[in-house]
Amino acid sequence: MPRRFEEGLGYLIHHLMYAMRQALARQCRENGCDITAEELAVLMIISECEAELGLTQTQIAETLAKDKAVITRLLNNLSKEGLVLRAPDTDDRRVVRARLSEKGDEAIVRLRPVLAKLLAQVHDGISDEAFLATKDVLQRLLLNIKLINK
Repeated sequence: MPRRFEEGLGYLIHHLMYAMRQALARQCRENGCDITAEELAVLMIISECEAELGLTQTQIAETLAKDKAVITRLLNNLSKEGLVLRAPDTDDRRVVRARLSEKGDEAIVRLRPVLAKLLAQVHDGISDEAFLATKDVLQRLLLNIKLINK
């Protein structure tokens, strides 16, 4: 177990996420899409949705582990950029669904190969076994935290 704060997994994960957000935002900017890594995550989640009507803000919030107010802000920004369209749900008008606009679809098509290349570079030198072991440890840590917070 770590002896110093900066040797802990939380500290390392925080720094990894900061560096990853910076790299993702830079790649987006360099490829004609001036959005943040958080906005990119929303676009990617929506793009992977199979429902033609898009996703609700609650679904996006749960997938990204963010509160609905943050998702609302991100969707507002993406709507201003013309990347996302929002519409009331057909069954419950209080529920808002988000889907990609044509411009959003084009951005995803342009960014997907760039992101795949970035992730390949990030994972360079890491075996599948090491990746899966790390994933298992992180999932266990997350489960432990959820149990503590009950």
